[in-house]
Amino acid sequence: MTSFATLAGMFVLLLAGGVGFPVPEDLTLLGGGILVRSGSLSLWQAIVTGIAGVCVADWVLYLAGRRYGPTAVRHPLVARVLRREHIEAVDAVVRRRGAWAVFLARFVLGTRIATFLSAGTFGMSASAFAIAEATGTILFVSAMVTLGYLFAHQAERVAAEVGRAEHWLVLGGLLALALWVVLRALGARWFSGPPSP
Repeated sequence: MTSFATLAGMFVLLLAGGVGFPVPEDLTLLGGGILVRSGSLSLWQAIVTGIAGVCVADWVLYLAGRRYGPTAVRHPLVARVLRREHIEAVDAVVRRRGAWAVFLARFVLGTRIATFLSAGTFGMSASAFAIAEATGTILFVSAMVTLGYLFAHQAERVAAEVGRAEHWLVLGGLLALALWVVLRALGARWFSGPPSP
């Protein structure tokens, strides 16, 4: 596969995952880092393509919120991905924290789609959205591609010797579970609505 086809595939996967298809952005970006390690891509190609794919998806969400307003979050396709109470909690955070909510949503599991739709729906200025979204995206994409690059040799070794590496896989699963619990707690803290009276 040529470098162009690889980059185009990476872009499409990031765009699809960014607008709600079940293609995790972080795994695509880690895969980009692994391709850098294998020599299929250069580091700058993977990072620039990653930033482009993630940014385009984020802007699609923001502009859909801006164009369609509250009806965007009630669309059947959006309703399949996001629950109503989740959207309401995120809406409250976007109203209170504005651009900070957009920046932090890039790093908090399960909040990005609702946050970017809400930013458009509630009229956050395009310049504020652009700065917050670009800052978060550049940090996130660069970190994930670099992690994929740095740990690619370990992934290849595990794949080659999966029988001998079972204890590492279990440990990795436990660490991933712990990270998920921490991110979920952070998300609940940042994206929970005000306490009911």
